[in-house]
Amino acid sequence: MSKTHCLVIRFHYEKDDPRFDWRFSYFKAMVLPRILNQTVKNFDIAIWCNPYHDELFKSLSPRIKVFHAKVDSVQYKTLRGKKYYYDFVKWEDLEGLEKYDIQSGIDSDDLIEPNYIEIIEMHLFNATIPTHLCFQPKTFNLKTLRVKPMMNYHLKRGSAFFSLYQPDKDRNYKFIYCDSHISMWKYAKRSIVIPAGHCWATIHNLNESTGK
Repeated sequence: MSKTHCLVIRFHYEKDDPRFDWRFSYFKAMVLPRILNQTVKNFDIAIWCNPYHDELFKSLSPRIKVFHAKVDSVQYKTLRGKKYYYDFVKWEDLEGLEKYDIQSGIDSDDLIEPNYIEIIEMHLFNATIPTHLCFQPKTFNLKTLRVKPMMNYHLKRGSAFFSLYQPDKDRNYKFIYCDSHISMWKYAKRSIVIPAGHCWATIHNLNESTGK
């Protein structure tokens, strides 16, 4: 039996958040077309949003599903003088999302190449044990249009372009955003890092943390 796969994207802004309109426009114009034009189509797209944005997201494509969190998860924390964005929730605190063998996550302003999902499935469809996979990204500066290397990620420090395969969905199932992407390797027995060249983190003036 083929494994089930879902690409999960966080987009749960408050109705009056001034950042939403720009992020939605960028997602619609730049991010979503790259997702819909993947070389493989056998994956679901699930957007974590607030209920008042459900129909807006579903209107973008019949492939898009929406789900919600039962609790407020957004926090901003300051560590060594820098502000960091924390947005994590347990599986038990979600509603409207089914359990998938493979969950993948990218941010709503990040870009992927056409065979990004195919690379994930090439590695994880043959996996037999819990496996974490992440890509080494580059940055794309929206103002200067320059692509540059990003900080180095590795087996014990995963990037925000990541996937988690869980063969046992009945016991201790983890939501892909239950913890920081840096630490998600801890929930698997094996980790894989894909070299740079397949994805780009967009730097712009509404970033939560990229390029801080």
